[in-house]
Formats: sequence, structure tokens, C-alpha cells
Amino acid sequence: MALDAEARVFSLAGALSHDALIEVGEHILLCVSGMGPERATAAAYRLIAAGVDGLVSWGTVGALRPERKPGDLLLPETVFWAGQCWSVDVAWRGGLAKSLSIPFHAGGVLSVDEPCGSRAAKAAFLVDYPSAQGVDMESGAIAAAAHGADTPFIVIRSVVDPADQSLPAVATASVDAYGRPQALRLARGLLRHPAELSTLLGLGGQMQKALRTLRTVAPSLLHAGRAA
Repeated sequence: MALDAEARVFSLAGALSHDALIEVGEHILLCVSGMGPERATAAAYRLIAAGVDGLVSWGTVGALRPERKPGDLLLPETVFWAGQCWSVDVAWRGGLAKSLSIPFHAGGVLSVDEPCGSRAAKAAFLVDYPSAQGVDMESGAIAAAAHGADTPFIVIRSVVDPADQSLPAVATASVDAYGRPQALRLARGLLRHPAELSTLLGLGGQMQKALRTLRTVAPSLLHAGRAA
């Protein structure tokens, strides 16, 4: 997972470590990688070196399809990145899907190397990848690492921003790689773009919806989370 907030849904106590793998339950190791494919690749190989049975791309996502709303759960069957397509582990995904108490959406997820913040970019990506439900920056790197190590993987993502929403510039400029707000950057950004405050507050509410969904899914991953 990329963000501190995405890890916190597992009710972790104390400060999060970005340098050590975190044990959750009997079968789960977490690695909070930070945003982007390079960090995700490094995290994936750390987990593989630790001997995990499978990899999970866990966290939040921007929607590509117009019918997807904040808080919607995605369990993609395929991952698109860098001109390639990888399939998730069918049995593992199927077992998890059967254990869920909330609806989810299948299809694919697209990974990109830079934040996708504009509605125009999302629309263009959907034209190129019509089966993709959402877009993130980590799933492709995790899929590639898993494939290279002959390790199964699945993707669990919850929607934050809908397809028709462009993210305010201050949203991406005012956080660090782990999604933690940086007060000085935020203040400077709002001084330059004060009209973005209301959109930023709304985005915070959308993030909470996405995290509530992940919090609902977490017990299913903990209890039936090992690769088949």
C-alpha cells in the first residue's frame, strides 16, 4: 500500500514504520511503500524476499468509469501497465470475493507513472482501456514484480475520486509520498488557489468513504488472505 491512511484501516497502534515490514494477524505482512511505481516495486521485492505467499495491491484508486462512485470497491481481474496486461490469481480473488459482505466491481485497473488528476485524462484512459474501472500508480509495478517472481497477486482498491472530477492542484502538491498533509505546502497552495478549499474538503470526505470500504474488507483479507 502507498499511503499511511490505507494501512491505518488495519487498526495499527503507534507510529507507522516506512522502513520495516509490519505484521498484521498471523498471515499478513504490510509494507507502506509511498506513492508511485518505483516505491511499489521496491516494496514488492522486500515482501517477496521475506517469503510471502502472495502480494496484494491494497489502497485507493481514481475512477475511470462514470458509474463508479466514492467508496465503491474494485476487485480487478486484470492490471494494465506500461503496455502490458497481467491477470490476478483467480482462485485467491474468488475466495476473497465469496467472503465479502459488500458489493464489488470486476474488470481491470490501469496503472500510470504520474498522478492522474484531470477528468480529461481519465476520459482518454478509458478510451484506450475500456475494461478498466480505475487508475492508480502502484498495481502495475506490484503485478510485474509478482509475475517476475512467479508469485500470485490480487488487487483490492476503493474509489476516491469519480471519473468526472478533476483533482485540485493543491491536493497533490500538499502531501508527501505517504499521503501525509504538509502544512506549509497546504497553506501556500490555498493562498494561491483559495477557491479550491471547498473541493479539497469534499475530497477529504470522499477519502473517508474509500477508507471505510477498505476497513470493511480488511477482516476478510485477514481471515482468508493467503494465496490459494
